[in-house]
This record gives sequence, structure tokens and C-alpha cells, in this order.
Amino acid sequence: MTNSLTHLKWRHADSRYNRAGAGVKALTDKEFSNYTKLEKQLKKAFKYYSYHFPDKELPTIYTYVSGFNQSVVTAENIIGISLDKYLGRNCGYYQQLSTTPQYKVQNMHKNKILSDVAFAWGITEFEDPNAATNLLGNMIQKGKLMYLVDAMLPAVPDSFKIGYTPQQLEWCQMNEPQMWTYLIEKEMLYTTKRMSIVRYINDSPSTSGFPLDSPGRTGVWIGWQIVRQYMKKHPEVTLPQLMANNNYQKILNDSGYNPE
Repeated sequence: MTNSLTHLKWRHADSRYNRAGAGVKALTDKEFSNYTKLEKQLKKAFKYYSYHFPDKELPTIYTYVSGFNQSVVTAENIIGISLDKYLGRNCGYYQQLSTTPQYKVQNMHKNKILSDVAFAWGITEFEDPNAATNLLGNMIQKGKLMYLVDAMLPAVPDSFKIGYTPQQLEWCQMNEPQMWTYLIEKEMLYTTKRMSIVRYINDSPSTSGFPLDSPGRTGVWIGWQIVRQYMKKHPEVTLPQLMANNNYQKILNDSGYNPE
């Protein structure tokens, strides 16, 4: 199989240049003047991916200036990284973006590129939008994608993988039993209400119903811990088998997940 990462592209999309502005392009060129490190990191991540999925074709990765649009875009065998979305939390341009709240700006830095790419590729390759019909299904479906990120980026800290500050990650670790108890007592795990699912899965400054110092996406974080425990208890299960398993209730049952 040809490793398409040898054709890693580094270019700016001319169609977005005027929208981005010369200043943004110049700053992006300065911040990413040497992409050797990023290229090596991406190749290493997809080397891990190829180890688990040797028959899958690898994507070609392009980088460009998007005019502050989507951070990572994917298509068949293609990943596009919008470099102007990773200029650093203190980038002055981000303070001027009325459509970008501060809780999103905290993840607009170079160290988030790898996990964003791995997660986005996981969605493209493995997520079945029709398979998860309730909150539990969505939690474990996203938890499987986070476990794929684990496999591709074993040396990356959890805080960068999920996009939490160290304080937010510690909050989840300290309050894991309370969050799980709340979801059970409020009978939320099997809700099919879209807005109830979104409040635990989608990015937000905090999780509605939890204390204000909670981070968003706590449902994703819990689903990640369920999948981690499931795989720890079942070392015979391969990563491809996990990604193909959409029996979310059985994954929960077989994980023995019960934080204390």
C-alpha cells in the first residue's frame, strides 16, 4: 500500500485568500514557517493508524488559510487543516471574531492540531450517524472515537486530546462518580431528545445541569472512560473490532463501568 502521507501538501487556498486578508496570511506563514515537526507528528500518528488498520488507504493532508472557517475538513482520502485556526489563544484576530466564543479560542493553538485531525478522521471513517439513537449511544460512539485518538496519539496528554484545560480535566476526574450518578438518577442515559443529547455531547463553556466550573462535552469524556475500561477488561478485542461494534449497551455492560 502506498503511504499517501509522503505527498503531504503545504499550500494556501487562493479562493479564501481575500477573505482571510493579507495580515492573517502573513501571520500564518510566520507561525508555520517550518512545518517539519508537524509533518513528522502527523506521519507518526498515521503510522499507528496503519498498524491497526493496514488495509485502509491513508489520506493526503493539505494545509491552507481558510479565513477562520472550519478547523479540519475531511473528504474521501483527504484532510484539510486550516492553519489560521491554530495561531494561539492570544492571537489578536481571535478577539475580533464575534462568532467565536472564548471557550473555543482556548483550543485554537498548535498543540490541538493532532487530536483534531485524528478525531475528524475517525468521524469520517467510522462514525455511523444512524447507529446512536440515545444519549448513551452518543456517549460511547464519541468515546470510541476518543479511544482511536488514544491509539494514534499515545504520547499526547488527555487535556489536548479532548480540549480541556488541566483544571477542567481534573474537575472531570474528581467528579466522575457524581456525574454518572446524576445521569442515572435523572434517567438521562436513554433519552432520545435531541436537545438533551446535545447538552452533554456538543462543545460548550460548561455542561448544563452541572456546576458552572464543569467543562462542556462531559458526556464525551464519560463515554471515553467507559470505552477505556471496556478495552482494559477485554484485551482480546482489537481496535477494528471496537470501531465496528455499535452495540453500545453491551459495551457499557461488559465494561463494568461504575466510578466510585
